[in-house]
Amino acid sequence: YRHLAKEKDLRRQAALSECIYTALDKSRDLVIITDHAHLVQYVNTPCMQVVGYNRDELVGKQIGMLHEATEVASVYRQLERGLEWVGRLKWRTKSADMLPLQTHALPFTPHPSLAVHYVYLSDNPLQTHISPRGSLPSIRKASYDLKSIISEGSARRQSLAKLYNLPLEAPITKVLSLLCAAQENASAGVVQMLEQVMDILRTTELYTSHLKAENLRAEDPLTTNLIAALVAQGPPSAVMPRRSSGDSVVSKKKAPSKRSNIVTMSMSKELKEAMDKISSWDFDVILVEKLSGAKPLVYVGMKIFTLFGVPKTLGIDERTVYGWLTLMERHYKPGNTYHNSTHAADVLQATALFLLRLRAKKLLDPLDEACCLIAAAAHDLGHPGKSSAFLTNSGHYLAVLYNDISVLEQHHAALTFKLTLREERVNIFKGLDRKMYTSARACIIDTILATDMFRHYEHYTKFVTVFNKSPDDNQDAKGEGKTNEAENNINPEDLMLVKRMLIKCADVSNPTRPLPLCKQWAKRIAEEYFSQTDEEKARNLPVVMPLFDRLTCSIPVSQMGFMDYIVNNMFEEWDSFIELPEMLYHLRKNYDYWKELHDKGITGTEDTNEHLESVLPHTILPRT
Repeated sequence: YRHLAKEKDLRRQAALSECIYTALDKSRDLVIITDHAHLVQYVNTPCMQVVGYNRDELVGKQIGMLHEATEVASVYRQLERGLEWVGRLKWRTKSADMLPLQTHALPFTPHPSLAVHYVYLSDNPLQTHISPRGSLPSIRKASYDLKSIISEGSARRQSLAKLYNLPLEAPITKVLSLLCAAQENASAGVVQMLEQVMDILRTTELYTSHLKAENLRAEDPLTTNLIAALVAQGPPSAVMPRRSSGDSVVSKKKAPSKRSNIVTMSMSKELKEAMDKISSWDFDVILVEKLSGAKPLVYVGMKIFTLFGVPKTLGIDERTVYGWLTLMERHYKPGNTYHNSTHAADVLQATALFLLRLRAKKLLDPLDEACCLIAAAAHDLGHPGKSSAFLTNSGHYLAVLYNDISVLEQHHAALTFKLTLREERVNIFKGLDRKMYTSARACIIDTILATDMFRHYEHYTKFVTVFNKSPDDNQDAKGEGKTNEAENNINPEDLMLVKRMLIKCADVSNPTRPLPLCKQWAKRIAEEYFSQTDEEKARNLPVVMPLFDRLTCSIPVSQMGFMDYIVNNMFEEWDSFIELPEMLYHLRKNYDYWKELHDKGITGTEDTNEHLESVLPHTILPRT
């Protein structure tokens, strides 16, 4: 009886397997399943139709034959760590064409005693779906031979799948996922309405009041004005008004002097050679720190502000810019091992390079760029070398002043404007008219506040949900003229998301720099966190980051964790906005380096304690 029951169960499982294979063959997605060694075990019919190989040509072969080795290595690494991978992957067809497809790869173990398998799910370019409105069309202009367009709805699902894999989940992610699911089999009219709903949900303030004109009483203007003043007006918007290329933002009565105010800075031969690499991702700001006498922000700032024409944009002379940068540098604390003016110069250089390498060249106008650069230079101004949580736990006066909310970021922004407006000779905003100053101030504050890591997943999630259109989708299908028009007509609120993501990526870009720089920054931030933990223990305060105990900390583990949970996904999204391939290259190489150290049992703390002098700021004397 048991034998018959087992045989019946096997037949049932076989029938179920046949049903599953039939369903996979009828699926519109491309499906490939490999074993733990990445050898193809199954491929469905739609996949064979797209890549041009038959089943016998693929089964038993390395899936790597369908990809570039350098590109698929990161996928393998993610899967072998037991994590899912979502992103754009190029598939090689039998005719040697490279077809970029949105792909979701995931590890699967049918039973604990069985080896892991890897499942690859890719969008089918031969299918046509309803394509809702895109947020940023043609931001990457590719030139592939295959003129296929992946549906935006599918791209949205893949983006939301990436968000689903994050360690935290926002309610908006659940809502958008449900709405996307509702769109699947809905009529065109319902799909359009749901698209409008999702656009509304992506706005910054869902509960911000807007007066409805039809409800206003013309016979009672006093009450109407009162209500408008009380409930419908908030702080100035951080959205910069869009201007034509000929518009000026400079106040006519405060036009810059025509007399020469060019600042000439003396530099040694070595410093000049280091500064000549400022437009490279390999730029060594730590070397500039050493060669400049611990004044990297002034040198880097003058070079970059001049390169972007910031004095002309703001209607000021170079001496004002020089005075402002000198003042900013003086208010960074040189005793901090990480949050000092060298970090500010590093973030400023990364911001400048991101602006130079934007794929959509007309995305930001000169005043937008100037605000991003100003925010980058001042984003950690007056940093005490301790976290916001430490300030709150210790009852620091800054925590009391800012009600325990984004304490450091509020302090950085407020101090920036307090110092800037205090003296005419350093007031870089004195050339702007009132309207443009108000907009610029709001933009700079918003950009600095975006560096608060407490709101990281909020900013990242919103960026992904708004800019989820696959970057290769509109490959010149609408023509260059319409592409440029689309770039200029991007929703200003969405543009603010780009500026937030830009400074966020610049702020945490250390793991994407060449390995020697990555190692230096890792040791500097570890030492600053060690000092905080030491003080928390000495004062019997809650230990905010127990991992950073100098006696037990593993720097490789801390770096890998930071990359896994913060850096990797964010920079993969940001990579579609900029032309800087070396960024992800270094990120992957650096991860492998830290993993190798961890596998060897090297914590990095011994090296930090014994040779700290070689990686700390080259001087900690107060600046004059």
